[in-house]
Amino acid sequence: MLTVGLQSGESIKWAEALQSEQILCQILWIAENTLNLQLLEKCVGLILAILESQQNVLDDLLPPMMKLGLASILINLLTFEISKLKNDRIPERYPILDLILRAIEGLSVIDEHSQEICSNKELFHLVCDLVKFPDKVEVGNCCVTAAVLIANILSDVADYWRLLGGLLDIFPFASDDLEARNAVWNVLARILVRIHETEMNSSSLCHFVSVLVRRIDLIEDELLNQQCVDSSPGSTTDARNTSVSFSFSYLGLLFTILRPPRDGKN
Repeated sequence: MLTVGLQSGESIKWAEALQSEQILCQILWIAENTLNLQLLEKCVGLILAILESQQNVLDDLLPPMMKLGLASILINLLTFEISKLKNDRIPERYPILDLILRAIEGLSVIDEHSQEICSNKELFHLVCDLVKFPDKVEVGNCCVTAAVLIANILSDVADYWRLLGGLLDIFPFASDDLEARNAVWNVLARILVRIHETEMNSSSLCHFVSVLVRRIDLIEDELLNQQCVDSSPGSTTDARNTSVSFSFSYLGLLFTILRPPRDGKN
C-alpha cells in the first residue's frame, strides 16, 4: 500500500506519513534483517518507490535514509543476494536481486548521493561479477541493470581516479598472467581516453596527476614489460594493439597536462 501510495498523485501526503525517523529506521532494519522473502521484496520495493518518486518526496525522505545507512544496507543486501546466486540458484530471490540493483542504480544518478555509490569498490566488483555470470538467461534483467550501474559508476569522473589507480596496482599481481595483463591494458586505455575527453577543473587535474606520479615507476616498468611481450615471437596482434592504444592515450594525456599554457593563459 505504501509503495502504491508513493506512486500515486497523493505521494507527498504518503511521504509525510513516512517522515518519522523511527518509521524509516524500522523499514531499513526490516530490509536488512528479515528472512521472509516476501517482506524483503516489499521493503526493497518501497525503497525503490521512494527513489523513483517526485523531487519533493526525495527531498523529504532520502537525506534521513542516507544518514541511517541506506547505501551500505543496499550494498550489503546485494552482497548477500549475489552470494546466494552463486551458490544456491533460488529463482524466488531473482526479483529481489533486481529490485536491489534498481534501487542502487537509482541512487547512483542522484547528484547529492551518487558519490557514495560510485566510489564503492565492493559494489563495483559485485556488479562486474554479476555481468560475468554465465547463466544470464536466469538473471537477464539483473545483468542489464548491473550494466547500467557500471556505466553510471564509470561516468562519475571522481571515480576514475580510484579506478585508474586500482587498475594500475593490479599489474604486480598479474606478472605471470599475460591474458590478465592485456585485459588491464585494454580497460586502462578506455578509461584514459574517457578522462582525456572530460573537462577537468584544477582539483580534478591535481588528482589525476597525483595518481600517475605515485605510480610512475610501476607504469614505466609495465610499459617496458609490455614492449618485451609485444616483440616476442609468440605475441599476438591483439596484445600489441592494446599496448599501443594505451601508450598513445597515456602519452597524449601527459602531453596535454604538462605542456605550457599558450599565449600566457593560466
